[in-house]
Amino acid sequence: MAEQESAHPKGFQIQIDRTHYTVHQETMTGAQLRQVPNPPIGPDRDLWEVVPGGTDKKISDTDVVQIRNGLRFFTAPAKINPGRSGPISVRD
Repeated sequence: MAEQESAHPKGFQIQIDRTHYTVHQETMTGAQLRQVPNPPIGPDRDLWEVVPGGTDKKISDTDVVQIRNGLRFFTAPAKINPGRSGPISVRD
């Protein structure tokens, strides 16, 4: 069994917000990916997978991602609503 374990210590090189990390799981949930950086990605930020030549994909905590070398992720503020919620105006 030790031979099997040592034959599979493969790590995958990924990036989150341009920082390089090595992970060892072949699949990870969004929640697990959020724990990779230190400190972890907070609930005030959304996690996105970079899709070269396509539309980037928002990763929810329950989404399962097939991990491979070179995957890139970025975070963005969870609430972006330009023009929706501005300063509160006080009316007389």
